[in-house]
Amino acid sequence: MKLFPSLLLCCAIFLAGCSKNNNSEGGPEPSEPPAVRAHGTPAGDIVKKTIGAAGGTLTSKDNSLRIDIPAGALAANTEISVQAVTNTLPGSPGPSYRLLPENVQFTKPVKLTFQYTDRHLDSTSAEALFLAFQSADGIWRFIPKTELNATAKTLTVETTHFSDWAPFAMYWLRADPNSVRVGKLAAVLIYTAIDKYKANENSQPIAIRREYALENSSNIRNWKLIGGGTLKPEGRLAWYQAPAKVPKPATVQVSVDIYNFIPPGFFPGRGATGKLILLTKIKVVDDVYFSGTLNGAEVFCTGVHHKYITGTGWINIAGLLPNNLGFSVNIENVTQPITAKQYNWFVPDHGGTVFFVYGSQTTPAVVKGRTFYNKCDANGTVEDYVGSPGLLVIHRVENVGGVEYIEGSLRGELYPQIDCGPGARMVFELDFRTKNIQ
Repeated sequence: MKLFPSLLLCCAIFLAGCSKNNNSEGGPEPSEPPAVRAHGTPAGDIVKKTIGAAGGTLTSKDNSLRIDIPAGALAANTEISVQAVTNTLPGSPGPSYRLLPENVQFTKPVKLTFQYTDRHLDSTSAEALFLAFQSADGIWRFIPKTELNATAKTLTVETTHFSDWAPFAMYWLRADPNSVRVGKLAAVLIYTAIDKYKANENSQPIAIRREYALENSSNIRNWKLIGGGTLKPEGRLAWYQAPAKVPKPATVQVSVDIYNFIPPGFFPGRGATGKLILLTKIKVVDDVYFSGTLNGAEVFCTGVHHKYITGTGWINIAGLLPNNLGFSVNIENVTQPITAKQYNWFVPDHGGTVFFVYGSQTTPAVVKGRTFYNKCDANGTVEDYVGSPGLLVIHRVENVGGVEYIEGSLRGELYPQIDCGPGARMVFELDFRTKNIQ
């Protein structure tokens, strides 16, 4: 096997209730004040556009949030911007965005449209989704009059102010933990962050409180498991027991129905929301793993380990796939020693770049994709680098028996073509737990 510069390890060989929703459910007292949460920090590139009296549109870099400013909403040319920021809203299944300028005065409502995908429904239901904003006081509030279009998969609101905005799930299903080692247990519960309803057609935004698990088991029914392992319902929660070996597929799905927490038709345009079907996914893993999806296809790797590349500031994560190929992921400028932290995918010479490399004992190592590409002018001259959206997140670092383990996740896009274009983008969503072999 040829070695891909010193970045590749020799072993790195491939990749290819409403009426009953009160404190009897264990929720906060009605007098409890809304939760004050920190404001997010920038987590992506900013998109800017000057818009004037004629109106215009602006879309976030990931194309998930669209801003439509009607003619006459602005009296003069104004620079409008949108930027992804870290999300501090519990129950939010998607990214958070900062819209600026915050003090802009619109004389007509501006329309915000969030495009959700099936990924945003991994722990909730479309019927439970709303848009929410965070005001200067740190309190998140959701908009009861959020228009849901389940066919187009959009959430739409009208607003006359800018701030931080994000999708919000009134109820969500969560496994603790959501990655379960073989033979271990996980508890699955329904969570919310609201304690009462005041909504009607003229309702004002409703403050979001601390998150808590629902306890009214009479409204919680029909626990179901799809995939390997067993599920034992106990009214308000269920226990998932992982099998002795990683099943195929490695990700299982748990669902549950909740009744009468949102009466039918209570929120305008929501239909029969007296029943919600919530879904969550649980990943069954070995002691170390590298798993998730690449362009929607499931990836599950074994024998995963990491190593620091001396003198480069890089960390290499490597392992094996079931087909005896192997992978090597090389991440630039991760702060050492490793701590729980998140990183943007930056462009070359600015840290954060990731390389996916694959090969075998008899096949030369090949760079499968990078998290940046060159932007060129009409003559093919490089003008700039374009970085991948998404993040590298280090969730946990621990020492077990003298061995360093790292848990984290990778989200973003890979670009197989570097010069003057991205080529065929490959979207990746991967989680890992590795051990240091040095």
